[in-house]
Amino acid sequence: MHFHLPKPLHSWREFAGEVGIIVLGVLIALGAEQLVEVAHQQREGVQAENTIRDEIELNLGRLQSRRRIHACVDRRIEDVQRLLDGAASRADIVKPAWIGRPQYWTFLDSRWKAESQAGRAALVDGRRLSDYGVMYNRMENLQSEMDAEQTDWARLRMLEHLHRLDPEAALQLGLTLQDARYRNWRLALVTDQLFNMARALKLRAAPNTTAADRSICLPITTTRAQANRQSVWSVGEP
Repeated sequence: MHFHLPKPLHSWREFAGEVGIIVLGVLIALGAEQLVEVAHQQREGVQAENTIRDEIELNLGRLQSRRRIHACVDRRIEDVQRLLDGAASRADIVKPAWIGRPQYWTFLDSRWKAESQAGRAALVDGRRLSDYGVMYNRMENLQSEMDAEQTDWARLRMLEHLHRLDPEAALQLGLTLQDARYRNWRLALVTDQLFNMARALKLRAAPNTTAADRSICLPITTTRAQANRQSVWSVGEP
């Protein structure tokens, strides 16, 4: 059996050459590893952005449904305003058979939170990520407006049970109606802003799979029994 011993280097030039080859190999390996990591982060960033965009498009579908009843809410506000205006000259009122309420939608944000907490959202282009954050913030504001709006309309539904309005009751209901009017206006305004942002980001509203209830669009003369027969909810309207 023969053993081949490494040949000794005969000069510093040969030594430098050997070291250079080793260093170059290490640098190539590190560079390749870095390229693999960059490619992996890019894929994660794309996946995170697609997840966020899909969730926003679902929310846009719900906003679109809200848009469709905006005119109905406006009409009902005017119906109630005429009734309250009439109460200023006489206490007796012709009570409405039906007031109804605007439908309430919940906006999704679980995917946004998950991608942000996992750190993957940080891999998305900074400018687009900022726009997505603004959209989620505005949708959160709209959620708060719709929460408060339900309370306004619950109070206004008292009119279905009253035959007379004293000045104090008329004042309180008038203030509630003005609050409902402002919220409806703000919902429409911020919704338009969100759809303008969506167009710039090439986002489209996804079909809304939540059943659409048009309680607020029914005539004020509709009876509760008729309204509940048309309700999409198994328990009817409140």
